[in-house]
Amino acid sequence: MFGLKLHSTYAIFSKKFTMSKITLLIAFICLFVIVQAQSDRGICRRIVDRCESRVARNGRNNDISNIFNENCRRTHRNWREISRCELAKANCILTLERCETLSCENVRRALA
Repeated sequence: MFGLKLHSTYAIFSKKFTMSKITLLIAFICLFVIVQAQSDRGICRRIVDRCESRVARNGRNNDISNIFNENCRRTHRNWREISRCELAKANCILTLERCETLSCENVRRALA
């Protein structure tokens, strides 16, 4: 009888310990996601700041932004011309934060 009582107490303790491990794991994953999202925003902010600080030297547009704008103008009648730095910002947001492709519509939403 004493052995049965000890076994059931161990089973209850084991179940509680397992639940607390699962809760701790979920909390750790949530914390990791929050920290990662903040660092991704910081990376994008630094990329844009560096790009904007070099506009006088490198120019507002380059071949890539010009081609992207031409392509988007063909498919979207009211496309607003975006700069090289805006395209870099949208690219960073879409790839690091949202995991989306670099399409005209996604760029428009990322810059909105």
